[in-house]
Amino acid sequence: MKAAYFLSVFSLAFLFAGCATTNTGLSPMQKRQVTTKQVDGTYENTYRATLTVLQDQGYVVKNTDMNSGLIVANIDKETSKGSQFWQAFWLGAVHDKGTFIEITVTLSKINDTLQEARLNLQETRYNQFGGKTDIKQINDAKIYDELANQIRVEVKRREALGR
Repeated sequence: MKAAYFLSVFSLAFLFAGCATTNTGLSPMQKRQVTTKQVDGTYENTYRATLTVLQDQGYVVKNTDMNSGLIVANIDKETSKGSQFWQAFWLGAVHDKGTFIEITVTLSKINDTLQEARLNLQETRYNQFGGKTDIKQINDAKIYDELANQIRVEVKRREALGR
């Protein structure tokens, strides 16, 4: 009887933990500061470098429009089979089957040699039935800084190759 009680409490705690979202406490202006980066390079080179970096990281590019500067890409990261097995074993269902991450990038030309990239990452967790269990904007400055640095490096690499 105690084991059944523990299992039901554990199951509920796990289920609700997966549904929680975090409030970052950032104002819209602070979010803009975190997600907006400047890149030295031509507009076309920056645009193509951004596509290259996203594809190198495993993102599948879904939509692009060079005239408006829009790039939309996503990646689906499935939870390990072992974790899915244990979820099904203990909970009777797979509540955390994986994470779907979508990125949108909007590039704006500041001048001939300086571009502005507005990046937006959204993470969606889903269960075995395709139901969304948690949707949140990613506001971690380190992630955006690292992505912007990779784009900058790719711009410089392309410039060195004469592209």
